[in-house]
Amino acid sequence: MKPPKTLDKRLNHGLLILFIKDKNLVRSANSSFDPHYFILLLIKKGKAQLQVNGNHFRIHPGKLLLISKEEPWSMDKPSPKIHIGVLGFTMKYVLENGIRPLPYSLIRLWSSNFQSIDLMQKEVSWLFLLLQLLGTKVSFPTTSLAHGYVLRHGLYMLLWELSDLFRKDGKVPSITHTAGHMLVLQFMGLLAIHFKREHRVGFYANCLNVTPDHLSKTVKKHTGITVKAHIKTILMEEAKALLRDTVSIKEIAQILGFKTLYGFSKFFKRNASLSPKSYRIKIKTIQ
Repeated sequence: MKPPKTLDKRLNHGLLILFIKDKNLVRSANSSFDPHYFILLLIKKGKAQLQVNGNHFRIHPGKLLLISKEEPWSMDKPSPKIHIGVLGFTMKYVLENGIRPLPYSLIRLWSSNFQSIDLMQKEVSWLFLLLQLLGTKVSFPTTSLAHGYVLRHGLYMLLWELSDLFRKDGKVPSITHTAGHMLVLQFMGLLAIHFKREHRVGFYANCLNVTPDHLSKTVKKHTGITVKAHIKTILMEEAKALLRDTVSIKEIAQILGFKTLYGFSKFFKRNASLSPKSYRIKIKTIQ
């Protein structure tokens, strides 16, 4: 008999994402989340028995479930072929990593009791893609500000999407499943990979076979800021982190893909109101 598979918990300071594909992982998932986590379960394939506060539910494909913190839950009796996405997060994580105001109506609903709705297949597919994007960033093997940046924006998109789904007193509106959403996901994935080498909106637009204007308008619609602003913000986050270290400013410019030290210094000062050297001195003074 083969030993049970162990789960990579993918813990990232209060955020945990798992994809369950067999019965061993179902058993392991029952012990992977502590009581402080808000839980989302999304069933893409297969069936299982869910217990929440002693009540039993049979879950099936298309089911989206929200379980509040402190509510005991577990799964068992899975069908042979399953695919279930599980997201868990603490309120502390969301408050510390929020990029825009939270959908408090959703959090209040999530905190009150067990919630469940049925989704169409296209809606499940969209949410699974978003969970998978978040999962790759949570489990990335090295510390990366870029992946953290994408993670924050992805979680923001997910929470607001859920807020829309649960908004109308149990009447389930269709998910905002558009080509625009998919474009944002693809852009975010590219940004985390290429931001140190490519600062041009046109590069990302070409990769995605759209015009720069269309990409920027779409990204702004779904995230609140343009592609150019995303690139600028992630470069500034990375630059400030490097300036806290002992890396020379010339090396930082090269690491972040600037052709000249002058170009990097001009970019940094325009966005921080301080030169890189002055910023480094200021940080050391504070420390």
